[in-house]
Amino acid sequence: MPQCPHCQSPYETGQRYCSKCGSFLLHPEQGNTFCPQCGVRVSPRQEFCHECDAPMKGAPAPPEAPEPAPKPEAAPGPPPSPLPSTGTPSWLLGMLVGTGIIIIILLILLFMRGASTPPAPPPAPKAEAPAPAPPAPATAPAAPAATHLKGQLQEVLGSLREAQLNKDIVKFMSVYSLTFPELDNKRTKTLKSWEKYDFTNLVFTIDQIQTIDLDNAIVQVTWYLDIRNRKTQELSSTTQAYQVRFSKELGKWRIRALEEVEE
Repeated sequence: MPQCPHCQSPYETGQRYCSKCGSFLLHPEQGNTFCPQCGVRVSPRQEFCHECDAPMKGAPAPPEAPEPAPKPEAAPGPPPSPLPSTGTPSWLLGMLVGTGIIIIILLILLFMRGASTPPAPPPAPKAEAPAPAPPAPATAPAAPAATHLKGQLQEVLGSLREAQLNKDIVKFMSVYSLTFPELDNKRTKTLKSWEKYDFTNLVFTIDQIQTIDLDNAIVQVTWYLDIRNRKTQELSSTTQAYQVRFSKELGKWRIRALEEVEE
């Protein structure tokens, strides 16, 4: 039987995580990656360590923008050469005087013509435009609305309910995160339970939502189950409450961990 490379505990072939120390066992097909904080073997696709919740990846720093090159100063041009002064001829002065007299006569005629016409009415006063409203103060980006987050988590739990009723193990396992503790054991226990019982009714309620950040939330979920024993055909009803941790992986919410809560 193979042994865990971290704590040397024996495990079954195909098992994902060590049942004693939690190390990731699919090696070398999935790589040789360890948590930088606690040293547990992890999957290279994980965003958080399933043992100590330490982040596995960091965002690269943006490249620095190059400083603009200084513009070369324009070289001063040669000073303009002064124009030679010339005298004004007498014939040009006479022409200018005659032109000025003609302009004065035309202005007198235009003034007399304008005085004979009635003055135009004054323009109506323009309505003053309302003063613009002051800009709203800038606010920091808010976390996703609670109602929007609740709707997304209800879709995940709805898929889990449908998989339970139809006994669809592929759809059932797609709801859980790849870092869910003892994921293979969860699949085995679910198949054994389906061999013994049928769900005649399955209803859930979300009682409380605690947002950790944009990609993590803790939710209080209560399940109401009506079960039939396949061997004895006996019906029974039960209620189960869980504290479920959801994490967003590749843009989808999945169940990362859960713990049953006593009511």
